Amino acid sequence: MIQSAHVIGQGRLGRHWADRLLDLGVRTQRWGRTPSGDVRDLSEWQHHVEADAVFIAVPDGAIAPVAQQIAPGLKPGTLIAHHAGAVPLSALPVPPQDRAVMWPPMTFVTGQTPDWSTMPLAVETENPVWFEWAQQLTPLAFSLTSESRSALHLGAVLSGNLTAAWLGTVETYLEKHSLSLDMLAPLVLESVANALKGQALSTVSGPAVRNDRDTLNQQAEVLTHATQEQSDLATLHRILTNRILHHHGHNLLPPFQAKASAD
Repeated sequence: MIQSAHVIGQGRLGRHWADRLLDLGVRTQRWGRTPSGDVRDLSEWQHHVEADAVFIAVPDGAIAPVAQQIAPGLKPGTLIAHHAGAVPLSALPVPPQDRAVMWPPMTFVTGQTPDWSTMPLAVETENPVWFEWAQQLTPLAFSLTSESRSALHLGAVLSGNLTAAWLGTVETYLEKHSLSLDMLAPLVLESVANALKGQALSTVSGPAVRNDRDTLNQQAEVLTHATQEQSDLATLHRILTNRILHHHGHNLLPPFQAKASAD
């Protein structure tokens, strides 16, 4: 269906997306604001508009302006797609049957080739043909609505970005005690793997599940005497511990109150 394509934006996603198209035998031209090698200057776009599809892989705030720039002059039926989880489909100023969102809820690493056989791809489009084509990119492509994509994007932030932020907070705590997060890597990996099987709160072990109040109170007391950054950790610890306690039918810990620093 798609034999030629343009990929605008050469960040991590844009580079990997163009590489995937090339792997599928699609003639692909790369575009960016900083031309180099096989990347063309986007300011020259008006001279290079022939293609079956255009994929916009730029920061969210730039999607609508780029789409406005490239849409005039495209031949009818050219697919325009963007890859953002939170940008509406209407940001693409072409007929509904010619536009799509193809958002992979995944983090991409520079220099590391993603495994497209296990790549989730959320697709929003009014044209089922584009969804069928997306399944050539990855067998894990799935269709959703604008509302469900918005909810999934927030879920991705909560489960992906905030998990990393949480682990970073724990890492800071450990480093203050000359310890490394690497020491807990097997535990973290096993815990996440178990949680992803479903009913995540039911897979948790530890003092909150056992309702071991002595251990919970001791840990809370340690955190209340911490620095401000660790005080934030104490608040998070109490909130999440109470989630586990509630799930298992135990009484909650009282609200966290940071200790005033000594003069």
